Amino acid sequence: MKRVLLCLLGILLVIVEGSVTNYINIFSVSFNIVIIYMTIISLYLDELEAGIIGAIVGLTKDIAVGGIFGVNGLILFLTSYTISHLKDKIYKESSMTIFALVFLTTLVDSIVNIATTILVYNSYGIVKLLIVGILIMPTLNSLLSIILYKISKKSILKLKED
Repeated sequence: MKRVLLCLLGILLVIVEGSVTNYINIFSVSFNIVIIYMTIISLYLDELEAGIIGAIVGLTKDIAVGGIFGVNGLILFLTSYTISHLKDKIYKESSMTIFALVFLTTLVDSIVNIATTILVYNSYGIVKLLIVGILIMPTLNSLLSIILYKISKKSILKLKED
């Protein structure tokens, strides 16, 4: 039941991200709350659980957002599975750990999305994409993740107990 609720919460966050947070721009970048959510819950789930939830939420995001189908599903699956696999080697209760993990996952997400966008759409303005995708977006997501982690720490620790 816990897995179903986590999956539904991830799908709800996809809807919230598509309808609310995409219109909140800081330095022409909006927050990616789905990757923050998947990074945090992956610290407390098994590899297979985290990977499946990441794939379902990612494919839902692909359907809702559009673009290249399967890229978000693949990114969320791989990052969730990897973080969950390394969870025993990571000190989870530190805000700096959450900051670093979200920074890295957002960086991977940005690099893959930039590469696929350039390859598929032949877009130009690579310098702007790199500055936004490699510097601004990971930093903003990481700062938001610390705030969200502090707010929801009790709920996350209950996830750890279950």
